[in-house]
Amino acid sequence: MNHRWKWLLAAACLGATGCGETVARGDVQVTLSGGDGTQRGYADHLFQDQWSVQFSKYLVSLGDFTLTSASGDVRASQEHVLVDVQKGDVPLTALTGLEAGRWNVDFRVSPPEARTVAGPSVSAEDLAMMRERGFSYYVEGRAQHRDPTRGLYTFRMGFPVHARMVDCINGVDGTQGIVVPENSVAEAEVTIHAEHMFYDRLGTHRGVQLRFEAIAATADANRVITPEGLASQDLLDLHGLDGGTLTDAQGQPVVYQPGAYDLRTLQAFVTQSIVDQAHLNGGGVCTVAAP
Repeated sequence: MNHRWKWLLAAACLGATGCGETVARGDVQVTLSGGDGTQRGYADHLFQDQWSVQFSKYLVSLGDFTLTSASGDVRASQEHVLVDVQKGDVPLTALTGLEAGRWNVDFRVSPPEARTVAGPSVSAEDLAMMRERGFSYYVEGRAQHRDPTRGLYTFRMGFPVHARMVDCINGVDGTQGIVVPENSVAEAEVTIHAEHMFYDRLGTHRGVQLRFEAIAATADANRVITPEGLASQDLLDLHGLDGGTLTDAQGQPVVYQPGAYDLRTLQAFVTQSIVDQAHLNGGGVCTVAAP
């Protein structure tokens, strides 16, 4: 081989990975968790109005977990699942053979589709119900005030969320996305923060209080709380269990603050409050985009 062809071959090898050089690669394991909130509930000392909440079912419908590298390489899972995070953490998917380095993370929260697979502990009836009603989240459970004379309330509430969670921050170290390690596995946990549905203000985490009495006041004669009941509670005229104006411990009217959102009912408020409850690796927030 003459010198010219040797030089051309060497130049080609500098721009390729097939001439003795290899690209470091690793894997990503994706799981879904509701943490202690969905599994153990929330004690009454966490609520401004002294209610406690426990879930018996917490269904989440999501999928299309996608990773994008700095060079624009995209790796995605086509899976869409309906799982019950009240029963524990659930493995979602694995993406293997990824180039080691930093990848952006996004995924989609949306109602069940024809391709949606029901996870462990999810019934065919629940899957059909959520598909028919357009729910991405559905919860069942019970709530009780610290004062036992107020009785026990149960809830069956579904929420029609359609959102793409993008540009997720890693809750472990506060950096963008995740880092795929060489010859190892990175953990990507979609973490559900169930306390969002009890927030009394939107657009900020500062000064937020957890409240339940406005929700309890929408219950029917059997003390069952439903989406239809939530829709009957006017944000500008909140009523309490006695039918009068909802007040706090100091006797002042309770005010829910919707921020920049034009919301009229408690049902709309709670739905909006849980749109961004899916985080990455604990407390890492994601940007909400159109689905």
